[in-house]
Amino acid sequence: MAIKYLKLIGNSGFLFTIYLLFVFGSYYYGQFLEWLPQTFPTTLFFTVIFTWLITRGRVRTFAKPGDLFFLTPCEGKLKNYFRSALRYSWMMETMWIALVMLVLSPLFFDRIHPSGSLVFSIIFLLSGLKLWNLAAGFEEQRLQEKNRYILHTFIRLGLTGVSVFALFSLQSVWFILGLALALILFYAGYFYRLSKLHSLKWERLVEIEDSTVMTFYRVANSFTDVPALKSKVRPRHLLSPLYRFVSYKKEHVYRYLFSRAFVRSSDYFGIYMRLTLLAILFLSVVQIDWGRWLLVVLFSYMTALQIETLKHHYATSKMVDLYPVSEGYKLKSHQFWILVLGSIQSLVFSVGLLIMYSPMDGLFGLGLTLIVYVYHSFIRLPKRYMV
Repeated sequence: MAIKYLKLIGNSGFLFTIYLLFVFGSYYYGQFLEWLPQTFPTTLFFTVIFTWLITRGRVRTFAKPGDLFFLTPCEGKLKNYFRSALRYSWMMETMWIALVMLVLSPLFFDRIHPSGSLVFSIIFLLSGLKLWNLAAGFEEQRLQEKNRYILHTFIRLGLTGVSVFALFSLQSVWFILGLALALILFYAGYFYRLSKLHSLKWERLVEIEDSTVMTFYRVANSFTDVPALKSKVRPRHLLSPLYRFVSYKKEHVYRYLFSRAFVRSSDYFGIYMRLTLLAILFLSVVQIDWGRWLLVVLFSYMTALQIETLKHHYATSKMVDLYPVSEGYKLKSHQFWILVLGSIQSLVFSVGLLIMYSPMDGLFGLGLTLIVYVYHSFIRLPKRYMV
């Protein structure tokens, strides 16, 4: 399933986007390091980033709801399976740790130590610390009381933070070995004993697996339609007055539904806000004119793709199919919101470029963004409704 969606993501132009970001990033990385003040707390920065990376995440067991009934009696015979799940999760998490460390390695060489072999040694030790966290986290999942469960997570966070700080502050080898021995003894004397005192909480395993899969679905949904995606609904009472801007008419039923779906679902509103803020951040850094135009078009295009998925938001709701309105109203309502949200983003980009650079930059950014949204609304979107 994952390979199928990854192929679709690769064919959607995502790899080309990554390539462009890599080109821009490599060009400005050196300038960023020169600009960064010498007083910047580099060690603390690395400690915070990798403490979060190593503490987060759980062992993926691929548990399904049916396992609550059929595998619970066999729990004692599944030790080898859970060890395999731990190894799998460890390898996947190590890959992400290594990737982040390699991305941040120029900062490491510039501010901490110029040795390349030291970077690989730290990746190796961080991987071992991640293994300890996954193993300890798996055992703490056996706790029933939520307060104790959260407390143990904070204990792991504190121990991990101390260990990561010791690595990036380049403490002596003997100090690092002492820390590693202390963590092993603490796991053997405390966390491992939890497996003897408490049984597995299968409901929690299923919940963790479902959360992991939904996270992947949300990423894949940015590039293709994912029927199995379950949306999280948030009230967002502060934005509720916006619904009043949709006039009460029969032909506006989808306009109202799409407005509520966009505001209350994290899959639309959250991504829309993040892409807009990221675009402003990148525009504030890039000094080349054509680079700014390319970023404006790129982020407008990615945002429009997100708003396009509103088409499928009510696809599984049979009640919506009972409304006595034609499918044409649905297309018009969808076009309305693409243009409205696109216009808001266009104004944000325009004002940002005007403040940071010049009025001509602001007007050019406004025009480019509107062209992208007009194309999506009147050319691309009707073709999607014909599929």
